[in-house]
Amino acid sequence: MSHGGARPRKSDLSPGLYLILGLVASLGPISIDTYLPALPEIASSLGASDGMTQMSVTAFLLGLVLGPVVFGPISDAIGRRRLILGSLVFYSLVSLSIATAGSIEMLIGLRLAQAACGGTAIALARSMFRDLLSGDALARAMSILTMIILGAPIIAPFLGAMLLLAWGWRAIFVVLGIIGGLVFIAAWRRLPETLAPEHRRPLDLANVLRGYVSITRSRVAVFYAIAGGAAAGVLFAYLAAAPFIFIDYYGLEEQWFGVLFGIGIVGAWISQMINIRYVMMVGYRRIVLVGAVCMAALSVLLWWVTWTDLWALAGVVSVSVIVLSMVHLVTPGTQAGVLDEFPPDLAGSASAFSTLTRFTMGAAGSAMVGLFNDGTPKAFGLVVLASSAIALIAAALARPSKTGRPM
Repeated sequence: MSHGGARPRKSDLSPGLYLILGLVASLGPISIDTYLPALPEIASSLGASDGMTQMSVTAFLLGLVLGPVVFGPISDAIGRRRLILGSLVFYSLVSLSIATAGSIEMLIGLRLAQAACGGTAIALARSMFRDLLSGDALARAMSILTMIILGAPIIAPFLGAMLLLAWGWRAIFVVLGIIGGLVFIAAWRRLPETLAPEHRRPLDLANVLRGYVSITRSRVAVFYAIAGGAAAGVLFAYLAAAPFIFIDYYGLEEQWFGVLFGIGIVGAWISQMINIRYVMMVGYRRIVLVGAVCMAALSVLLWWVTWTDLWALAGVVSVSVIVLSMVHLVTPGTQAGVLDEFPPDLAGSASAFSTLTRFTMGAAGSAMVGLFNDGTPKAFGLVVLASSAIALIAAALARPSKTGRPM
């Protein structure tokens, strides 16, 4: 792989490129998973209410969306490498600044900025793969990237807990700043520019808006984005409901919660391995559709389990893990489906559109669990059923366009 700014050929995609982009894209998940155990101490240290402290989580999720929406189109005009390096520098500086926060308002604002940098890095990592790949090869790259990112939910909570016990919550953000700096050094030394100058778009507001309009006019891109967003709704519903269902409703001891949560990660990894192994033979469009059918069928079973309390905790856990595996089987193909509809000069904007749809619908799934919560797992089963049905319908309607195929 070339250094500095040379654009690698499609045949030159190396494990090193996957690893660097995986580390870049992992900053977002690491940034939220490391500090979740510290929320009570942060509230106490800054004299803030639990509600205000939770707002830092909301601000972070908002930043993950806003960053790509703003900087995705800019990357289509000036290239990916400079923006990724810039986002890593600001990520590190903001992380270190959070460690000095003296009020909850300051922490919330800085977390928004930190997430904008992390979200930009995630979206641009996907855009760089679109610069180099298309079709099923692109979907395979999305699965490899996801496999690397999935390491964050396993490592980050333990790292955050150890730092919290040893040095307090501020140490978490010092370490995040150091991690960001190390990733910057790796990217600066080994990450090439992937968007050639001749493939870039003029940078002006009208052109940015035209790019987004052209994306929303693509039926295939819109339906793949909706399918991916609905799948995220299933995942976010699980993240919101699992602590209540496992610990409060079924009385699971807290130390076992991480074990059950980790089983879901194992299922996600298996799904990515299936994608990586078979997508070049079967095709990502078929995998998305088959995965959506399986997810919808299993969601019916999950709804029945939560409604009747069949098999109690074992039933909810086992069926949820399989449903989540289908979510991760579907997601890489939906991301590739959005990006694959456009040439590389719109990859940044298309990735931002996909990210916006994913987090918006994911947040809706999480909110619906809370809105319909009746003290039982029923709301979780109902939201998963509705989200899976939407994903299936969208996947079925996402058919290849006959014009405007990517290069």
